[in-house]
Amino acid sequence: MNTRTLLPLTLLSLLLLTACNKSTPLPGGYAIFFGDSEDVGLVLPPKGEILVGPKLAKIGSSGTLIFGEVQPPKKANPSLAGSGTPGFFILDSTTGTIERGLSREDWLKKLQKAGLQGEPELV
Repeated sequence: MNTRTLLPLTLLSLLLLTACNKSTPLPGGYAIFFGDSEDVGLVLPPKGEILVGPKLAKIGSSGTLIFGEVQPPKKANPSLAGSGTPGFFILDSTTGTIERGLSREDWLKKLQKAGLQGEPELV
């Protein structure tokens, strides 16, 4: 099998494994959208509007909170407006309130104030 065939098959296999992942779902029905390695965002189905991203680097959740880090995209997309604000974010899945562009220090303080102790686990 040549490299041209092997690479797409490998990527397809990884996509299927990701799609079939039975890990704990995000609270409030939120989901992670994988367009490609540079297009990963947090969405709320069924609309699928990217709320955080398109370069979602790390994500975690605890209770009703979803939090993580967004890195700046290589190419700006004006249609995504504020969703791609680089920095750390916190989303309250019960209210839909999102705080974006937080520094690491402010992010940790806000998570601690919300009841999370120590460094949150991100994947």
